[in-house]
Amino acid sequence: MIPRSAFRLKTVAAALAMTLLAACSFAEDEDQVRVTVIEDGSTKINPIGIRLNFASATMRAAIAKGLVGLDEEGRVVPALAARWIVSDDGLSYIFRLFDAKWDDGRQITAERVARLLRERFSELRKSRLQDDVSVVDEVVSMTGRVIEIRLDSPHPNFLQLLAQPEMGLFRAGHGAGPMRLLSEGDDIKLSRFDEPSQKEKDEEEDDDDDDDRWVSLRAEQAAAAIARYRAGGVQVVLNGKYHHLPLVDAASISSGDLRLDPVAGLFGLRFIRADGFWAVPGNREILAMAINRPALLTSFPGVSAWQSRLKMIPEALDVEGINTYPDWASMTMQERVAFARNHIARWKASEGAITPLTIALPDAAGADILFKRIQADMRRVGLDAKKVGINADADVELLDEIAPYDSAQWFLKQFTCAKTRVCLNDADARISEADAATNLQIKARLYAEVEKILVEHYNFIPIAVPIRWSIARTGQRGFAVNARGWHPLNTLVGIPISQL
Repeated sequence: MIPRSAFRLKTVAAALAMTLLAACSFAEDEDQVRVTVIEDGSTKINPIGIRLNFASATMRAAIAKGLVGLDEEGRVVPALAARWIVSDDGLSYIFRLFDAKWDDGRQITAERVARLLRERFSELRKSRLQDDVSVVDEVVSMTGRVIEIRLDSPHPNFLQLLAQPEMGLFRAGHGAGPMRLLSEGDDIKLSRFDEPSQKEKDEEEDDDDDDDRWVSLRAEQAAAAIARYRAGGVQVVLNGKYHHLPLVDAASISSGDLRLDPVAGLFGLRFIRADGFWAVPGNREILAMAINRPALLTSFPGVSAWQSRLKMIPEALDVEGINTYPDWASMTMQERVAFARNHIARWKASEGAITPLTIALPDAAGADILFKRIQADMRRVGLDAKKVGINADADVELLDEIAPYDSAQWFLKQFTCAKTRVCLNDADARISEADAATNLQIKARLYAEVEKILVEHYNFIPIAVPIRWSIARTGQRGFAVNARGWHPLNTLVGIPISQL
């Protein structure tokens, strides 16, 4: 009998071959770049709203600047704001705006930007950034080109928050670049944003050296996106995840073209229901001990740099005592398996059979590999697991998220009672206390206490660092791997985010 994962890969290979025949190639031109974004769900691109898929967020960042943005290396750079200062207490951010216009020719003013920011912060209270924007107390315009954002408590990573694509501003549907929309459809075409005044100036100078730089953007399923790249139909593929990796291998994509972003975030099993055996934190700890992380990660083809993880918060953020490892971290894998077997045997002898753990995962070849490895590790210690769809009732779900900014706060807030029923009110209360603290040392101490509480609660089983990949040929202009996993369109054709 052919294993399901092998059958799936044969099916994928056939689909890739068919798509390759349908795709069309084009001549290389660094001023004209075609990009496709992998989407597992809807492939509709709509930059308006608060719940943006990756393709929609990419488009919004291209046509609607915020106060600041991210460049191709993931660094915060000026956008609408030319410069800024931050008060010593971290509660006030003052921005001076560029002298610029919206794409309908109207002047960008501090009063209008402040109003749009207030509206946007309010809207985003129901988005993935809801915990972050709640720190904003007030947005005021000070002069024609200066605004101030006042916070309730310090947010050391507030600029990174403002650089998120959701913070791009539209005025009555009009953005301010760095690109403008040329055409819509399956392939959205974007070109350089020119203010009306600049267009008139160019016409007066009768400059016949027209700027023909443009980027086309589309979204599609992973197999089609990879096949299109193989056929030369696109130059860049974005938003690849772990469960798409077998498709890359099946398509024989060059290892030099596969680009892995060194992102920070969470990749592991988050408990969303805990009944019977799994209601006991000490039993959930057995699951964490049983998983052979290095062996699991090496089961994925073509990726040798995927790092396993035993702790919740990355080592790079270990400050002021935030550095909690599980008690068993120093044990060998053999010792962990022996301990887990004995624990399970004793439980079954006194309490009876243990219901298999249901794990919600995508319907994808990579997810099959992940599940088979976890199931094999669980069976080795006397447990079992069952894979269900991502929308089915389950005990755990795979949490695969990139941190939008560098802070322990984001990591801890993924395990509050607002995120999962398997939570601790005490941890939530300390997070709220830390959020309200104006002293950064007190804030860090409280977050460290929360981390210790959550590690011992085992409502999250860390497995690895999240993996995000793109496909682009060596030397692709304006493309760089980065810790944010973010790749702006404008830099691909040499258009800066701010042109003034």
